[in-house]
Amino acid sequence: MSKSVANIIVETLVAAGARHCYGIVGDTINHFTDAVRRSDLHWVQVRHEEVGALAAGGEALMTGELAVCAGTCGPGSLHFVNGIFESHRNGAPVLLVASDVAREEVGLDFPQAVDQRKVYEQTSVFCEYISHPSQARRITCLAAQAALNRRGVAVVIVNGDMFTEQDDDQQPWSVHRPTPVTRPADAELDALTAVVNAAKRITI
Repeated sequence: MSKSVANIIVETLVAAGARHCYGIVGDTINHFTDAVRRSDLHWVQVRHEEVGALAAGGEALMTGELAVCAGTCGPGSLHFVNGIFESHRNGAPVLLVASDVAREEVGLDFPQAVDQRKVYEQTSVFCEYISHPSQARRITCLAAQAALNRRGVAVVIVNGDMFTEQDDDQQPWSVHRPTPVTRPADAELDALTAVVNAAKRITI
């Protein structure tokens, strides 16, 4: 059974551990916010996008888990810049869903059209468009994984009409969070053990 790109993105974010999405509804992001409404991801309405980015950054910084913010095309998405820059500098795992104008309006000087890749690639560890419905889960996974593992902001840019596109979503892409164990080398542990064993009075 096929799913909409909006639903795939939201499902992937929830599976990655996101609990809240901060933003302002409207226009190119309506289908995404509707998918959020029907999910376990809680939408938090804010009065200004910059506040949404700062709130997501604060949550992510305090919890170490992924927090999401989202906004409409053009001026809406641009208002996130200051908050996104803050999270990029302090290493908070934030994912911005930056919607763009419909694909039929790209390249025609549409008033709200902005090259968001140029804006956000300098303040993120990942910045990519979803250019085809079959990329939705994989790109969102890569973005969430980059934000969590590289400790920074990931930006997923989605044209407004792309949210309604359908995909069979058969590839089991998921976010990988490695948990490496760091410890002294065996020789160092042996030397430490020898010191402890040779001691007459030990305090730990």
